[in-house]
Amino acid sequence: MTDRSRRSLPTGRLGPLEILAIVVPLLTVAALALVRPLDDPSTTHPPTDVPLTRATLVCPPALPGARTVGLANADGVAGDVTLRLPDEDEVALDGTRRLGRADAVVAQVEGDLAAGFLGVRYGAASAVSCSAPKPGQWFTGVGAAPEHSSTLELVNPDGGPAVADVTVLGPDGPLDVPALRGVTVPGGRTMRFELADIVPTREELALQVLVSRGRLGVDVVDQVDELGRGARSWDWLPSQSEPGTSAYLLGMGGKTGERTLVLANPGTSEARVELKVITKESEFAPADTDEIRIAPGSTQTVELTDLLGSRAARGALGLRLDASQPVTASLRTLAGGDLSHAVAGERVAARAALALPRGASRLVLSGADGVGVATYVVVDADGKEIARERVELTPGMASRLKLPRNGAVLDLRVDRSGVVAALEVGPPGLAVLPLTTLAVAGRVPDVRPALR
Repeated sequence: MTDRSRRSLPTGRLGPLEILAIVVPLLTVAALALVRPLDDPSTTHPPTDVPLTRATLVCPPALPGARTVGLANADGVAGDVTLRLPDEDEVALDGTRRLGRADAVVAQVEGDLAAGFLGVRYGAASAVSCSAPKPGQWFTGVGAAPEHSSTLELVNPDGGPAVADVTVLGPDGPLDVPALRGVTVPGGRTMRFELADIVPTREELALQVLVSRGRLGVDVVDQVDELGRGARSWDWLPSQSEPGTSAYLLGMGGKTGERTLVLANPGTSEARVELKVITKESEFAPADTDEIRIAPGSTQTVELTDLLGSRAARGALGLRLDASQPVTASLRTLAGGDLSHAVAGERVAARAALALPRGASRLVLSGADGVGVATYVVVDADGKEIARERVELTPGMASRLKLPRNGAVLDLRVDRSGVVAALEVGPPGLAVLPLTTLAVAGRVPDVRPALR
């Protein structure tokens, strides 16, 4: 065998490249084994509740005879309130402060006064709660005809412009209303839209108002004006925060009158709605009452004058609706020439409060989802307690409780159940104010640095 052939034979040793080819993969596997996965792989985190330290309430412009604005704190906290509209001003709040103002009022507070800050505008059988600006809300049962007309009011509480888009639903589906798309409200201004001028129709409508930029206080004034010597009355139409499959419409005042139920289905499938009448003792479906069907993206009107004026419905406090798809709803009443509205109320599971208009009022409770207890307290304008009552809550039953005429603030606390509540104001006339969960905390989004 030659020397050249000997040099070509394998020697049995590993060269540097072979060693690296074996060692590098082993080191990589070992390193990966030492890496620990993140304890929380979630990329989204819920917001955090923090004590409310700043609050803004918007009170709409006055209706005839309704110039009074009442401001209070649910816990009786005293402090200074800054009025941004109609003029810059500052007023002291200790108990309930009542102001006479015709223009829209924007009230702002900071510190301890913010949690539980309340407001109401009222007078001449009309009333509406002053509310914080919301990004979206529904108004169902608005009119755009001479006999029944509605006015949409947008109030900008800030210095910069705000933008809103309004969707209009009718019996045949969504309506194309260019005047209500991309509405820009300058800072500190109020804009009004007469629906009878913008989208004239005799049909009942529903509005969804979405604020895409800035903040807006949104209200709807509803009016009936019967021809000739008929009734002429107006009141604010309360909003509904979002559609739902279960709704309680409370506040009928106890008088017979013309009753019109208006439903809106914003979904893409047909909604089927079952109706029940609420009395103190029960919730029952009237005989010969058909299921209500609402086409997708449309409204449906049901005349209930005969049904709610019948002997079977005597003593009715409201309506219960159960729907196959989320809907919005309102019940319009014209009784004794006076207009009022009951709308689908929010379920209160902990605490609600209202600044009370002067005069007679009654608290209506229904829709308990379990056996529980509701306790209400009423204080006068000086913050002195003048009434307290504990009410047992039972599913299928309702209560209607008379409140003191000189009450200024109503504080409702609920234990072991949820309940829907509304305030009937009057006589004279009737106005209905739904109760909502008291705002005592704000929500701060969870913001974390992104991994690159």
